[in-house]
Amino acid sequence: MKTLTENKLHKLYKLIAYTLIAVSLILILIPIKNLSVQDKFGIALVMNIGFHMFYHLISIVPIKQLNWVKGNSTVQNLAFKAIMVISYFIPIACILASVMIITESFSNQEYYKLTILLVFSGVILGARKLNLKLKDWKKTHYNNVYKT
Repeated sequence: MKTLTENKLHKLYKLIAYTLIAVSLILILIPIKNLSVQDKFGIALVMNIGFHMFYHLISIVPIKQLNWVKGNSTVQNLAFKAIMVISYFIPIACILASVMIITESFSNQEYYKLTILLVFSGVILGARKLNLKLKDWKKTHYNNVYKT
């Protein structure tokens, strides 16, 4: 099984970001019943901002918080385990929410709602990057603990 490195993850992030731009343009240019141009611009803006924001926040903020509690090893160890669990829970929750959104979109014939799935891809990629960073953090943290 091939492992997903941070470099491969970044390439996937860029690919989805370009796809997101294309989908946004298509969404804006194609007429959709009951959606004004302003609404379509709003959806495109939320998709793009949400994708990038969630990717970066999920992959950066928990590590910063973990480093912040470095003075207390018990709290840091507990925080590490909690953040690791969260890094696995987030993709599962996104997949379940995606299934519900897909079902609702098709049953109501509101296909434009499927665009939220692109935001979820940013959330999932951010959680995966967080997981990779946590594994690296654990290696360096435990190496530093045992050296002293």
